[in-house]
Amino acid sequence: MDLRQLEQFVAVYEEGSFSRAARRENCTQPGLSVQIRNLEGQLGVELFTRNARGVAPTVAGKRLYTKSLAILNAVEDTKLDMQNLQGDITGAIVAGMVPSVSRGALPATLSRFTEQHPNVEIRLDEAYGGTLTDRVAAGELDFAVITGPAAAEGLTSELISKHLVTLVSGPESPLKHLVPYRLRDLPPLRLVLPSDRHTIRQVIDSNLKRGDAPVTTVIESDGLNATLEYVRRSGWSTFTPMASVIDELESGRLIINPIVRPQISVDYFLVRQSRRPLSPAGEQFIALLGEELTEITRRWRRITTNR
Repeated sequence: MDLRQLEQFVAVYEEGSFSRAARRENCTQPGLSVQIRNLEGQLGVELFTRNARGVAPTVAGKRLYTKSLAILNAVEDTKLDMQNLQGDITGAIVAGMVPSVSRGALPATLSRFTEQHPNVEIRLDEAYGGTLTDRVAAGELDFAVITGPAAAEGLTSELISKHLVTLVSGPESPLKHLVPYRLRDLPPLRLVLPSDRHTIRQVIDSNLKRGDAPVTTVIESDGLNATLEYVRRSGWSTFTPMASVIDELESGRLIINPIVRPQISVDYFLVRQSRRPLSPAGEQFIALLGEELTEITRRWRRITTNR
């Protein structure tokens, strides 16, 4: 047994298919099948059974998967620990953020991080949670920050912050800025919302139904900046986490209203592959991002309490 065999076994387990696992591991399907057969021979157990949709793990396969994740995680953690002995944090971060985080907490986080760790290369992508989860699972991103935990096999989710969702309207809205409203007491709403394949839309829809909100029309837009600009220029509204609009609270360009009964909130989760711990650079980045998300909550409370 070697680490490469364990990595390939984990790929087959998580993908549920030899063909998909072979593409993920950049090897041939026959070669991958040989490796798994060799592993089964070394261990003396059958790890997978074939079915119409691909393969399914046996009891032994499920147990080996848990142990394999621990082994691979420990190996990566050891490498990172040795790198830490060199002193300065270096390397690269390839990460994804949902739009509300990119618009709210990310700029300050980047400013602080690049000042503290100038030798770290950074590449950041913005998308909604479902897309980012798929990219983390595929190994294209080191980690992502999304709204809601990831349900995919082989991923670990960690809660890092919780934010309220607010109603945002244009300056011609009849609503009074920063006044809390119950959903059922709102005037008829024409809403611009993200498409229903995204976690935040599911959160919004369930609360609108529970709160008996008077929604007349909904159009879908997966571009947050475009949505907010359209809302500012029209009679439409949107629901979005307060991180998206924290810098607009005192600008006068948008009418922003807290929602009560029911209060709507989203959870921000860090998502990464279970077998790959965060690098020292990644840990530092997430620590700073968490601080900025917490500061946004403090700012929201200070401004809304003083009005």
